Amino acid sequence: MMMQREEKMVLVLLLMAMGSLAVAFWAFAPDDGRNDSVSASPLPERYDSGISTLAEGLVKEVKPTKSGGHILVTIDSTSLPIFITRQAGAEKILGGLKRGDRLWVRGMQKDYQGREEIEVTRPSDVKIIKPQY
Repeated sequence: MMMQREEKMVLVLLLMAMGSLAVAFWAFAPDDGRNDSVSASPLPERYDSGISTLAEGLVKEVKPTKSGGHILVTIDSTSLPIFITRQAGAEKILGGLKRGDRLWVRGMQKDYQGREEIEVTRPSDVKIIKPQY
């Protein structure tokens, strides 16, 4: 069964259209700030969708997570812990943040293992406001 010239042309055009759609999907997909090359990070699977939240207050406690390079911060204005991811600059924040500093964060209020927390994933969503003496 031999394909006619018109049929070959249609097949080539169809393959070109599918290739263009694949490239467009990849190129125009929204960047959510995650580094997809880090496949060992369990973050994407463990969260449900959340609500955008702002919080500001005095730091009561700062502690690094046991794995992943993230930190958990407790502030006086909310009972929810603030989870700052490695991608949001947790290591840098850990070095410069101490008890008594004022912290401003914007993140997503999410459920992690049955408990609510505020997850911060972008460096621009964390600001340390040092006290003025």
